[in-house]
Amino acid sequence: MPNQKPNTPNTISSITDTPSSKQESSSFKDKINAKLRPLLEHQIFLSLQSTIIAYYHKLKQDKKIFFPLIAAISIVLLALLIWLLVAIFSPTPTQTPPTPKEPINTDTPKWTLPSLPKLEPKVPSINDKSLDNLIKKANLLYHSGDRSEALNIFRNIASFSQSIANLNLGVIKFKEQNYADAITSFERSIASGENASLSAIDAMVSAYYLQRPDLYTHYLKLANSHLSDSAHEPFYSYLYALIQYYNGYYFEALSPLLNPNSDSFSAPSHRLASKIFLIFNDNYNALLQLQEAATPQDYKSLGLLHARIGEYSKAKSYLYQYLSTHPRDLPTLLALQIIDLKMGNFSAAANTLDAIANDKTQFQKALTIYPIKITLNRSLFDVNLAQEEFWNRNFETQEKIPYKIIFYYAPFRVFDAKKALSIIREGGIFSDIRNIQEAKNILIQGGTISAINENIAKALIKLSKNNIRGALTDLLHSAKSNPNHAVLHYNLGLIYAQMGDFQKAYEHFLRAYHLNTYDITSGLFAIMAANFIHQDTSRILHQISQDFESIPFDSPTEKKFLSSFIGYLTNNISDDMDWINQSPQKYPIHYALKAAYGIHNKDKTQIIQAFSELKALYPKDIVSNILLELAHNYDTNLKQVALKLYNLFLSDRFDLNSVYYGPAFARELYVYIGFITGSLQTQESLLDKKLISQTDIPNGIIQAIALINIYQHKFEKAYTLYNTLIENLKEDDAHTRFMGAVAAVGAGHPENAVLLLQLSKMDTPTNYESRYALGLLYQEVGNFRAAANHYNSIAASNFKSEYFDFDIDTQKIKAAPKQ
Repeated sequence: MPNQKPNTPNTISSITDTPSSKQESSSFKDKINAKLRPLLEHQIFLSLQSTIIAYYHKLKQDKKIFFPLIAAISIVLLALLIWLLVAIFSPTPTQTPPTPKEPINTDTPKWTLPSLPKLEPKVPSINDKSLDNLIKKANLLYHSGDRSEALNIFRNIASFSQSIANLNLGVIKFKEQNYADAITSFERSIASGENASLSAIDAMVSAYYLQRPDLYTHYLKLANSHLSDSAHEPFYSYLYALIQYYNGYYFEALSPLLNPNSDSFSAPSHRLASKIFLIFNDNYNALLQLQEAATPQDYKSLGLLHARIGEYSKAKSYLYQYLSTHPRDLPTLLALQIIDLKMGNFSAAANTLDAIANDKTQFQKALTIYPIKITLNRSLFDVNLAQEEFWNRNFETQEKIPYKIIFYYAPFRVFDAKKALSIIREGGIFSDIRNIQEAKNILIQGGTISAINENIAKALIKLSKNNIRGALTDLLHSAKSNPNHAVLHYNLGLIYAQMGDFQKAYEHFLRAYHLNTYDITSGLFAIMAANFIHQDTSRILHQISQDFESIPFDSPTEKKFLSSFIGYLTNNISDDMDWINQSPQKYPIHYALKAAYGIHNKDKTQIIQAFSELKALYPKDIVSNILLELAHNYDTNLKQVALKLYNLFLSDRFDLNSVYYGPAFARELYVYIGFITGSLQTQESLLDKKLISQTDIPNGIIQAIALINIYQHKFEKAYTLYNTLIENLKEDDAHTRFMGAVAAVGAGHPENAVLLLQLSKMDTPTNYESRYALGLLYQEVGNFRAAANHYNSIAASNFKSEYFDFDIDTQKIKAAPKQ
């Protein structure tokens, strides 16, 4: 509604004297005074009176005009006297609006309207200058002989003054929350015939607060029917937009707001346009419109709009400015806490929650202001993003794919390679196993070494069949009898790394390095595993660097390999790795490290060379084939080669045993490329058939199917499969529990997600993904202190979750009781 008040300073005060008493005058004189006093004391009348007196002295000098004018005024006064006599002896009108006729009842049951912005009636402006101009116009018409038109203007001035008076009185009553009397005043303004549509809108607003749908509808129709009467008014475009808005025609309301007929009411027009853009979820244009009319009181709204379009720094700036004048505004504090979470400012987010939790009054209100709901990160399922930036997006962070490639091709260790190969061949494995290395014996001699070597060889037989869990069982049994055997701890660390349990991998690699500080590889692998679980590795790296030159390496190749490895982990990537070509013995891990160098340097040629060598070593392995195909298309959008990759899956010439039973990386890569190429349904069908026909341990197959279901948004099925793995098949490592929690969040089982994450956290206490998810889940249920504790545990990092995000729970806001 027009957002200006009368410029005349005494307008409001004089309107308050409008007769509203139900007492009747006891004498004829009192009745006359009661009728005349409001008119005589009105500011407009006083202004008119002073102007007329000035003209009176001027006209008195002109006898030809003066006497005819006196006669005309006498006629008008006589008519006015007759009107007064009729009014005095006629029944006093009631204050109840004539239409509809039933009385207004503030106790009427509440009703529901579509969500509307804050409603408040406003009044148009009129000033002394405008009235003075009208009187001058009337005088000129009179002098020109058009006496009838001059008198009509004076009558219109009186009528318009009455309309403005009632409109002002209505606004006063509205602000006093006396909505029934406000409607009465607005009705009188409507009855005057001036700006009826405007007064009807104000009456409609009052009806809204009275919870009277009948009156609301009545006045809305009235506003529609009288809209054309205001076509030449400066506020017409705004009034037209308001009526369209309240009719529910939001799109139609935008046009007059964006193309106004005058500069009048610019600020309220921009505000209404901002609200309508929000209805269409157009946050950007809503922000632009609000900026045109913003005052310091709008800083909170501006901050929230900037936050909604992801401009968090600007959002915080506005919100802090708002807090400077409203220091205890709880919605603003909570908005800042949510923005801090989105920006990764976990310490600030935790401090805000702690402060709110310590104030019982604030805490209860906070539960329903901006409640959050944990979700899975949408970017996790963005196939276009996955196709565009596979190498940079990765599964978790940029360095994790190269790490997983290195672990996948890393060698296992034995003491006597010839004897171990002999045992392996006796076990029915006749292929030439290239991926084993001899380890130096330092601490253990004699028969103990032979026994351990035999146990390791038996584990390698199972590994060659991709039975990674069977190999793990054998090695754990051997390590129980020989807890201080560095080679056993190295092999256990490598198996755990391949299974995705990086906490246990880190522990065993670190133990192997401490048992044999000459074992640089175990130390470097410990650093890689630590990066997955956010452990500080500066001390290990410092010790390796100090000891490096004093270590008795077996060969120049080993020294060059480890030197290149250290360079990779310390971002000193300047090695062209030509030493591989001169090496008499080449291991798969050499090419894996070369591929990692190429990925880091974005060197497509180096990546292709490395994966070509790996495919030559493992021609049927699905991982080597996928990696080589990806290398050929390193600098292209994978959308262009999706069909070629899809056909790769349909080929029956590849060995999928690594997917069924082997390292977790094989399953992750297989499923992720299926996601990129749209092959998930084909993969799931293949895995289902394999699950039915297989006679070995089914854990890996079920894990692959569960992961496929997560990418297909079949979260309930994925959760059931992970629960089967954990409860029935005892695949209860931290990674499986964590993925079960991911599925539980997707399926809408937050309580189960909390339990799985707590169990996962017990095994991997520094896993930030689990900590972050638990923080969100606790904040969701209103346990601010627990949430703050988890946020504080990741406060010192630059962590950004791959799996989890959160939204504002609007359903919970709507369901909350109004305060």
